[in-house]
Amino acid sequence: MNIGYLRWSSVAKDDSALQTQVLENLGCHRIYADGPDTKGAQLEEAVTQLRSGDTLFVVRLDRLARSIKGVVELINQLKSDSVDLVVIEDAIDTRTSEGRYLVAVMSRLMEMNKALNLERVQISQAIAKAKGRTGGRPPALSSEQVSEAKKLISSGMSVRSVAKVIGSNQATLYRLIGAKAVE
Repeated sequence: MNIGYLRWSSVAKDDSALQTQVLENLGCHRIYADGPDTKGAQLEEAVTQLRSGDTLFVVRLDRLARSIKGVVELINQLKSDSVDLVVIEDAIDTRTSEGRYLVAVMSRLMEMNKALNLERVQISQAIAKAKGRTGGRPPALSSEQVSEAKKLISSGMSVRSVAKVIGSNQATLYRLIGAKAVE
């Protein structure tokens, strides 16, 4: 059975009529449509209705998913269910050897992109570490401010007053100095 799927945005409402017409002309028995508010619910429904030997038709690849990863994952799911995919404007047809090859290349490119992203993150982290940055939020008080606070508290000044002098709050002082050191 031929099942069609379309997704339209609030910007291009007229696009849904055009997509529907194209899918009807291709002989789709059932057409599922997602709009800006459905968040892919109809695509999930369409995929659950597909059976082995069926074909899912879409007009453009960008209508199928919002990322390469999403497209490849969906294509792999369809493949495992023995369902073919035809993307009209992008000339992808997994019923042909060329279409299957193109999907395999897309999968490899996605894996390569993932590996490159991971490598870039690791390099950036190494550079930051070499510069002395460890990530996360900077300390609330410098070591000089903490030692000054300890001196003021040990001289009998209240934690509230020390917090005002240093420009911090009591909770920060208790956390950095410790409640026992204050007593």
